[in-house]
Amino acid sequence: MIKKISTVALATLFCLPALANAGAGGGNDRVAALEKQMAEMNKAFNAQMQAMKEEIAALKSKNAEMGKEAASTSETVKHGLDAAEWTKKVSVGGQLAFRGYNVQNVWDFDNTDDTDNMDLFRTKGSLWTEFKASDDVTGRIQITNQTWGEGAGVGDNTDNKVFLDNAYINVKNLMTLPVEGTFGRQTMIYGTGFVILDGQSQFSSSSIYFDGIKLRWNITDQLMLDGFYMKDQENNLANNANGNAGDDQTLSGFYLTNTKCPITGMQQELYALNRHDEAIKKNIWMYGARLSDTLANGIDYSLEGAIQTGDANATQDQKAWGAKMEGGYTFKALEWKPRISLGYAFMSGDEASSAGDNEQWDTFYGGWPQWGDLLAWKYLNIGPGNALNTVYGSYDAQSTVAGEAVYSNLRIATLGAGVNPTGKLSVGISYSKLTFDETAPGIDDDFGDYYQATAKYQYNKHLSFGLYGAMLEPGEAFKTITPQDKATEAMWEAEFKF
Repeated sequence: MIKKISTVALATLFCLPALANAGAGGGNDRVAALEKQMAEMNKAFNAQMQAMKEEIAALKSKNAEMGKEAASTSETVKHGLDAAEWTKKVSVGGQLAFRGYNVQNVWDFDNTDDTDNMDLFRTKGSLWTEFKASDDVTGRIQITNQTWGEGAGVGDNTDNKVFLDNAYINVKNLMTLPVEGTFGRQTMIYGTGFVILDGQSQFSSSSIYFDGIKLRWNITDQLMLDGFYMKDQENNLANNANGNAGDDQTLSGFYLTNTKCPITGMQQELYALNRHDEAIKKNIWMYGARLSDTLANGIDYSLEGAIQTGDANATQDQKAWGAKMEGGYTFKALEWKPRISLGYAFMSGDEASSAGDNEQWDTFYGGWPQWGDLLAWKYLNIGPGNALNTVYGSYDAQSTVAGEAVYSNLRIATLGAGVNPTGKLSVGISYSKLTFDETAPGIDDDFGDYYQATAKYQYNKHLSFGLYGAMLEPGEAFKTITPQDKATEAMWEAEFKF
């Protein structure tokens, strides 16, 4: 449009001299007519110039709007790139486990009493997200839900309960030092879980968290020292319970790990741990060591032992000890990779004559089903309904947590075997002889015979199916109770992880 206006103006200027020459011989009338024509042309020219100015102004305005749109688009692209970068820092995942149970006589050995017989479904679901803010800073949140059946019951094991399973901040190179700090609700597992695995065992293995602070000093690439202070139970918020003594339970201590000994090649672990239960004035120190390795020739082993000292309660000193040993051999040259294994565990019991001392092993935080699900059910702290109370004193005397598996006063000798018929299927069987370390006068130490079988099929990297069956046949220690029926458990599971 601007080009057209300029062309008209130039054409007019060129025409003016020609018009003047054409009117030179026409007299005054011709001059007057020419002046009138020039006035009209001048008026038209001015109008054209004004139109050109208005169009230029309109184009400038439109150009400014286009600049704003371009800037907005650029900002959108910029934010889009930031969002894409942000998503690279976030990872999410979850788990869905669905189990079917049939459990008989887990606390007594009486088929006529159905208070410890169960036939039900269990559903557990977890969702987690982790944000890696930088190479050194990560935050994680995990939400979990567990239900037993469909009822609207009351209690942790029957409610449709959603809880915060993990919520922590992990910081590496803390204060530019070779120290890693984890702050918040977190899971801690050491070794085979003999003394530390389940912080919240009363939730029936649906959660194993502690609340607290853990600092890890990476002394070398292979040597690390953990120091931690954890709350297992934060009961009454105020400390005025139990005569202002409080009722919290805490775990603290140090755990040293050498992942590869330069001489033997084995992993070495040393620990000094404290468990404090304000409700019963328990303040136990445990000192232990663990050695383990998996050799190229197919042999694997784990040897662990610990002693316990301190205060068992307000009136007794703690003097107990325990050990857990496992070893196996895998025939790697054979197609199914068969493995045979031997195991032995010992947890001391309390002698009836040692009134001033408590010699009964404190399970600390190893109450998960490390010797099979059925035995964990058998050792649950449920009070006087458990048949173990007929054998010696009170098997749960040192526990104030209902639903905690309080392994103690126990010897377990195990022979096991397993095969992998395919790359996805694994099958295992075991037999264990159970005996008591100490019993009441006149009670035999024969706990019973314990049989277990497991199978797992890894359908793909996300989905797996499992079967578990177990039977505990009561021994001579229970001959004083009538009847003496077998305790059994059958369980199947479908688990999906993503």
